[in-house]
Amino acid sequence: MYFETEDKVRLYYEDLGKGQPIIFLTGFGGNAAIWQGQKSFFVKQGFRVVCLEYRNHGRSDHVSYGIRMNRLALDVISLIDRLDIFKPVIVGNSMGGSVVFNIAHLKGWDYFSKAIIVDQSPKMLNDEKWKFGFKNMKLSNFLTVIGEPLNHPYYQHVDDEVFRASKAVDIDFPFSRRESEDLLTDHALKDWRGVLRDANIPIAFILGKESAFYNEENAGALRWINNKIEIHSMNRVGHIPMAEDPKTFNEIMLRFLKS
Repeated sequence: MYFETEDKVRLYYEDLGKGQPIIFLTGFGGNAAIWQGQKSFFVKQGFRVVCLEYRNHGRSDHVSYGIRMNRLALDVISLIDRLDIFKPVIVGNSMGGSVVFNIAHLKGWDYFSKAIIVDQSPKMLNDEKWKFGFKNMKLSNFLTVIGEPLNHPYYQHVDDEVFRASKAVDIDFPFSRRESEDLLTDHALKDWRGVLRDANIPIAFILGKESAFYNEENAGALRWINNKIEIHSMNRVGHIPMAEDPKTFNEIMLRFLKS
């Protein structure tokens, strides 16, 4: 299905099932099929599942404007309003986690019932006091690191069904990093720690112990920001844990939703 944003961009989304809404947001360059291992599972558990593909991603329109984090957040808000959704659970992987932070900045955390951030830091730039950033990226080497290919996001082979579904979308609707380079830069320079500090709803981080992008051993810094955060580390998965081990991911997520 498609809806049109205020600035005339057609965005692709999926709306499955009935019950408490869960909104799944992908990372940079991703498409909704990366959540293939979650869709039917959570529908069967009595949830309503909504997946969105951002502008310039997947089956959504590819345009030369609005390629910023704040615009992506506004697009998600527009979809939530259009579907008349109240207090959804929000789940964001990688850059999708930053979109969650951006929405909370605009609307407040009470806009959601619960939030799950999947292998994403609230601050990607490392410094003397912050070590839970992206790779070894810091201000002095920012242009070099951010320009590197985003290789090896997975630690183990992606679930076969997820791989086939996501690859089919990539083939028919190829992603252009060049078209969205400004979005990646905007994403990487954000510092959402203040937003996370203000969180007053249940929030869980699900991290991959073998992530090539974030060092899970430094994730304890999240609790210095907000000591109510739950941190769950998954063994033998990388940056896309929900696609690498859907069964374990779903078990962790379901326990959090029922707690």
